[in-house]
Amino acid sequence: MFKKLNNYLEKRFIPRWIVLMIDISLVTSSFLFTYLLRFELFSGHVDLTKVIMQLFAGFPIYLVAVSIFKPYRGIIRHSTTYDTVMVVRTQLVLSTGFFLMSYFGREFHVNLVIPWSVIIVHFLLSVFLMVSFRFSAQYVFRNLLMQPNDTIKIMIYGAGVLGNISKSVIMKDTNIHYKIVGYVDDNPQLWNGTIEGLKVFSPQHAFGKAIKEHGVQQMIFAISAAKIDIHRKREIVDLCLDNHLKVKEVANPFTLLDDKFASGQFRDLRIEDLLGREPILTKTGLIADGICGKRIMVTGGAGSIGSEIVRQLVYLKPQSIIIVDHSETAVFDIQNEIIRLLDGTQLYVFVADVTDECRMQKIFAKCQPQLIFHAAAYKHVPMMEMQPNEAIGNNVGGTKNLADLAVSYKVEKFVMVSSDKAVNPTNIMGATKRICEIYIQSLSKHIGMKTQFITTRFGNVLGSNGSVIPIFKKQILNGGPVTITHRDIIRYFMTIPEACNLVLEASFMGKGGEIFLFDMGSAVRIYDLAVRMISLSGLIPHDEIKIIETGLRPGEKLYEELLVRDEESLATSHEKIMIGKIRPYNYIWSEGRINDMLKNLDKLDDWQLVARMKEIVPEFISNNSRFASLDMFNQNSEELHNKNQIEYLPESGIPVRSKLRTIAQI
Repeated sequence: MFKKLNNYLEKRFIPRWIVLMIDISLVTSSFLFTYLLRFELFSGHVDLTKVIMQLFAGFPIYLVAVSIFKPYRGIIRHSTTYDTVMVVRTQLVLSTGFFLMSYFGREFHVNLVIPWSVIIVHFLLSVFLMVSFRFSAQYVFRNLLMQPNDTIKIMIYGAGVLGNISKSVIMKDTNIHYKIVGYVDDNPQLWNGTIEGLKVFSPQHAFGKAIKEHGVQQMIFAISAAKIDIHRKREIVDLCLDNHLKVKEVANPFTLLDDKFASGQFRDLRIEDLLGREPILTKTGLIADGICGKRIMVTGGAGSIGSEIVRQLVYLKPQSIIIVDHSETAVFDIQNEIIRLLDGTQLYVFVADVTDECRMQKIFAKCQPQLIFHAAAYKHVPMMEMQPNEAIGNNVGGTKNLADLAVSYKVEKFVMVSSDKAVNPTNIMGATKRICEIYIQSLSKHIGMKTQFITTRFGNVLGSNGSVIPIFKKQILNGGPVTITHRDIIRYFMTIPEACNLVLEASFMGKGGEIFLFDMGSAVRIYDLAVRMISLSGLIPHDEIKIIETGLRPGEKLYEELLVRDEESLATSHEKIMIGKIRPYNYIWSEGRINDMLKNLDKLDDWQLVARMKEIVPEFISNNSRFASLDMFNQNSEELHNKNQIEYLPESGIPVRSKLRTIAQI
């Protein structure tokens, strides 16, 4: 019965004509009561005929005011200060009419003379009654009639503009079953004050006592990113999680500020919101000048990194964008996403494999790219550890194929997306990336080279395909357990837009042959990441969701690096971007070794392929992998690696360790 009443009231509102009738009755009764007050509540002293005549005379004035300001049109359950203003304006017009009527009535009709005190008190009393009616009806609807059994007690962190608007949204949306206990704010000047009847707590009081006293279950985070740094945000969220509060935040502050109220205004706080950092400013003018009017190719253009590069390119007005990816569905999706954003830019979309030389040559001949952003690669470490031929063929073969075509077609710049796993690689995937770096860097120094070859090297990106975060999300959604490989494993994270912005800037900061390194910020322990993600989901780690260690996977290491041990970094004009001072490789030697490996992909077994890789990359020491035994061919390899003693034959760029291993195999 009560539920049916709730449903009825949710869908129906008080008709406007009823609101108007109530307003008229309040204005009339307050006028009569004001006269009674003037005569100390003795009705015998009130000339009722005179009062009724004055009311009838003022009624047309009131109707004019109502037709102008329409105070009856506001939905009572959603009354705001705007409705109060309309009521005040309407009554002000009526009171002004009463003043004029009383002034001229002294000459024309004595019964129309109204005492000044009656007019003033009537104005104040009638406004008070009509505003009280609106907010009392709202209170009754919110707190008595529409109070569901599943009401959640919340606090809003942030008593500023966004916090107040969030409160208004909650009050307006009957689908949000929240009861607001109060605000929490870092500003001491607001502590213990009230905003529209809600108390503002200090963080110490809120988390120390008030949350438990009031039974608060959730915290709505309502502070814009521009007004709080990421470190303070993490501190606040940790306090919430320590108090077993579910944390939500405003999904899109701009929709609230624009009064675009809709369902889903508040969403669960995501782990990505806590792993971010201060935005890295780049030279957008330099990037725009370099991109505008150019023909740009993006390989892996439908993947995590490639698609974001494409999104950023659209706004820089290139002549054409050429998307190459082997995933048909992903290519279709990115095409549909950006096609509406094109403003004179020509779009070419190809479902193609970068290792297919004939196919890629046709694409180059047709589109004549001037800049290439090469993001196509296999990235899954355990998967590639089991299939070295696929990793080599796609990553090394695809990169070499594109680089060679770039030279043939006189491409101006070739920017390769590399990985921190290329540093002291312990797995097949990382070693293939290092071989790609070796090839394009040695190619860039080849005699007569016109194309500028540039490498960008960075760590994990949030939300990328295969990232640990979406894996954890699925595991939590399925009820656990959450699996981590090692309790002490750490990784660096940055956002996909950050990574892609770096790639774009590097393309115009470099002159050819550089490997650009990105300041990745602080490392994140994956175990702590899992605990926090479970807590943010409103669940208890180790109790409701188990965390299980599965052991390091083949080729995996506890931490990633951005520089190999015997490298140095050079500063650039950007404090967050560095250039790795990488040991040089001879082009003739590296091309010969890589060509030999690629030509024999189908002839050599996994062990022979990995041995060839270790010849090219002497610092490649397999970890937790079946291929670790290959490192025993050179008894001194570990010592040379640890002591940073890898040397090169004079003027050849050939690593000594490669020479030793070749001899050992013979």
